Amino acid sequence: METNICIYCRRTLELSELLEKAGKYRCKDENKCLEYQTREDPANSVGNTDYISDLVKSSLIEARQRIATYKRTKDHQTNSSIGDNVKISEESIAEFTWMKSVVDVLASEYKENNKFVFQYDETKNNEYKISFNHADNNFYFTVKIDSITGSRYSLIVAKEDIVANKDPLYEEFIYKSFPSSEREDVIKDLSVILIAFKEETDLISALLTEFRMEIESRSYNNGTENY
Repeated sequence: METNICIYCRRTLELSELLEKAGKYRCKDENKCLEYQTREDPANSVGNTDYISDLVKSSLIEARQRIATYKRTKDHQTNSSIGDNVKISEESIAEFTWMKSVVDVLASEYKENNKFVFQYDETKNNEYKISFNHADNNFYFTVKIDSITGSRYSLIVAKEDIVANKDPLYEEFIYKSFPSSEREDVIKDLSVILIAFKEETDLISALLTEFRMEIESRSYNNGTENY
């Protein structure tokens, strides 16, 4: 029997006991859902086998969902690297036109600062790349905004070290996905990153760590899963 997880009580239930809306599931029986949420916290009880079993099941289901999301992201990044052979939908191009227009205006705020380079690649109609080079402190950062399918944006921040054959796993350290309805949040988050680069170089690592924790907690607090 197919199951899924209620976004409120986090129980793993059969689909017949759940309601689906916008890809999220919630209990049909709201009273039982609320009762489960307000019960005495069993997390500290190693003897509560039902709780432990449910935690393991729900964790495994959620893990598979997250792995599937990671695989879709990897496929997107692989396809994007193909270049001219990638067929980008008209919807995706039209949606990214708005983002490009706004980032162009944002770029004008930094046109006198030669540490920043804003690049819109005409061959990749849904990607905008921003480079920040601070040679004095050996800081090399890349920020990339792209549109995955026309319905989502991704914001990627990576620190680049000039080392041959370096594993890229350790370069990319912030990845955030946004639904198109939150495109203004992409600009707000990008602005935080740019100001940190421009004005807080001595604290950049600590500030970006706080930034990453803030955007991660924002996703969970909103009851959404933006990976």
